[in-house]
Amino acid sequence: MKQLSKIMLAAVASVAIAAPAFAWDFSASGTAAAYFNQISEKLNSQADTKESTVKSGVSSAGGSLTLASSHTDGPNTASFTYVLDWDGNLDETLTVSGSKKVGDWTASGAVAYSPQTLGCSASDNGSGTTTAATACAGTATGEDSTSVTVTDGTMTIVLGDAVHLSSQNVSTGSTASGQDGMDAGGADCDIGACVDDFHGVSLGYAISDTMSVTVAYQISGDDNDMMGTGEFLDSSAAAEEAGGHTTSGFGIGFSGTFGPATVGFTQMSATSADATGDTDDAKLSTSWSTMGLGIAIDLGDIDPFISYGTATGSAGSAANKTVEHTHSGNEVGLTYALGDDTIVLLVGSISDQFSTTDKPLETAVMEVGYNTTVGPAALQVGYGTNNRTDADSTADYMDGYSWTDLEVSMSISF
Repeated sequence: MKQLSKIMLAAVASVAIAAPAFAWDFSASGTAAAYFNQISEKLNSQADTKESTVKSGVSSAGGSLTLASSHTDGPNTASFTYVLDWDGNLDETLTVSGSKKVGDWTASGAVAYSPQTLGCSASDNGSGTTTAATACAGTATGEDSTSVTVTDGTMTIVLGDAVHLSSQNVSTGSTASGQDGMDAGGADCDIGACVDDFHGVSLGYAISDTMSVTVAYQISGDDNDMMGTGEFLDSSAAAEEAGGHTTSGFGIGFSGTFGPATVGFTQMSATSADATGDTDDAKLSTSWSTMGLGIAIDLGDIDPFISYGTATGSAGSAANKTVEHTHSGNEVGLTYALGDDTIVLLVGSISDQFSTTDKPLETAVMEVGYNTTVGPAALQVGYGTNNRTDADSTADYMDGYSWTDLEVSMSISF
């Protein structure tokens, strides 16, 4: 009996000692926000038929609800998050990520899914009148795409679906709505390089503690995903997709700090072709190129910034030689620290042209904001404007469109 007691005590002690090593930290977080807006909007230059509208009111929104748990075992880590968020519909996402280290090398990856909601009937989906259970609309339809990263601190290799290159946008805006993106109706890129996540491989190298360079190569059969943002332009997108194609591209990015200034530069180009790689006039093909530049200067309380970008896409066949998209934009501004408070100022312009025979849509933007706190709550006041001109279009949101927004927001994260 004494021997059995000793064995049980030893087992309990072992579990008590080992438990901290295998423990997972748990957290829950969310955000609540409330807004007051006064908005003035004019849809186009035809004032006699499209009068300005002015509206104001109070609104509110709950941010994403996040449940998270993480675990560390020496150099190895793992984490799990469950996120509920509303973005036009209720999004539910489960994510597991982790990293492992062997010698000087650390590998990391993640997998995320939006679970399929069960219990919908055909009539719920608008697809019939029966009550048989069926998949709800808007749920996951395929395997998650992901990437694997391996680094030794100096060299970093990323293979898979990832944001391999930075857009280099360094702008800071206010809580008001004034800023706009390049090709806002399509790719909707931040001012900078029009790059996003794409299937490919990249190699990053730290030249020094303050400078790094990254080269990236895209090769995939994904649709309308050139450089992560560029859509097919030759004939209709569906026609170019139907023929079977490959997309290939190459890009380079640089980031360096020189005194008080941090400079980032990205350039990338990509082309699509039929599955044999033939891009002659008898085949449908598209080419895109983009460039982004960001400069952020740290002068203490005053931090100026400049963001600049261009993107150009064109159809490859002779039948569509006028199909050429040209987008460019710039933003200049600063943040000014007043103790714990911040003043934000931003001005910018955007030009979007969708054909060689089209006049460009020119957009001028401005934002000014003041950020402070009231106890634990964040208080932001912003004013933004957006004005557009287009010499050959009087449609809504084109020539003569104007928008002003005065917004006060209060939020708390918990």
